Amino acid sequence: MFGWNVDLGLDLGTCNLRVYQRSVGIVLAEPSAIAFSPSGDEVIAAGTEAKLMADQGASEARVVFPVRAGVVADHRAAAELVKTMIRRALGKRYLLMPRVVAALATGATPVERAALRHAVQSAGARRVALVDQTLAGAIGSGLVPTDRAARLVVNMGGGITQFGLVVQGRLVWGRSVRFGGQDLDEAVRKMIRNRYGVPLSAATAQQMKLQVGTISPQSGRGRVTMAGGEVYGEIFRNLEVTLDGIPEVLARALAPVINEIHWCIAEASTEQRADIRANGLLLMGGTALLHGLPQFMRERLGVPVVRAREPAHAVALGVGAILQDVSKLSPDGQRFGSAV
Repeated sequence: MFGWNVDLGLDLGTCNLRVYQRSVGIVLAEPSAIAFSPSGDEVIAAGTEAKLMADQGASEARVVFPVRAGVVADHRAAAELVKTMIRRALGKRYLLMPRVVAALATGATPVERAALRHAVQSAGARRVALVDQTLAGAIGSGLVPTDRAARLVVNMGGGITQFGLVVQGRLVWGRSVRFGGQDLDEAVRKMIRNRYGVPLSAATAQQMKLQVGTISPQSGRGRVTMAGGEVYGEIFRNLEVTLDGIPEVLARALAPVINEIHWCIAEASTEQRADIRANGLLLMGGTALLHGLPQFMRERLGVPVVRAREPAHAVALGVGAILQDVSKLSPDGQRFGSAV
């Protein structure tokens, strides 16, 4: 039986939403999708079920992905999604609406901050605090707020990649680029269309990327079989697709991220660059699971690259750690520690 108060952490990403309950852990992780009736008046599905409707092109539903490039783009849909997921995570086992700490995209504008806060409040949260995603991910990856050494943190999500320098539990500076796993999916789609003349759905391209599972040319060999279907009115049977070239396509697609990290390192102070060279880059986010990515980045950046132990859950775990003592979180969400 839950008590009177329930404290939740929320990581509302472009592709996935995760809910962390204080003293329990991550209690829900599902796609950031919600489906409305054709009229838009009724929620008919959320999370995994809504994402499946989108993948299958269900005509009886209007599926919305309310977060784009890491920020809330559809206020009403985001509020309905958060409300549905909170109820799904907790059921009816609480007496007061929860207090929520929500992770906010690095570099978010005041309007974007207000949009996330409004969405969570509209979902029924009793109190809302915001924390920067890069800082939360660093804490969730084990960085100690008292550590005086500077650490470069890179969080690669589905629609956005965020960068930041964390020192003593404080985000010294942070920025983001609108590039993520979805852009890698699109690179795979273009390659297959150009090579075979077969248009892939976004879901199929994502699965193919996961099957390739590597950015290392030495590992990206062999073939996969695509199920048959209809293309431009013509039926094709199962199609064997060679994987040769896909790692190179992914490597070229990652150029904006590599260039941005180079810029971040160049802009750091001499002392901070020394810390980065010694401690390396901390890599997290769902896209960080791509096999060979740490080695690829290490070769191009010339600094050590360490992948977080649970890269896809790092932000949610960090929000969970912050829930233990929210009083240590600064009002702007960019510092967590005893010095706040």
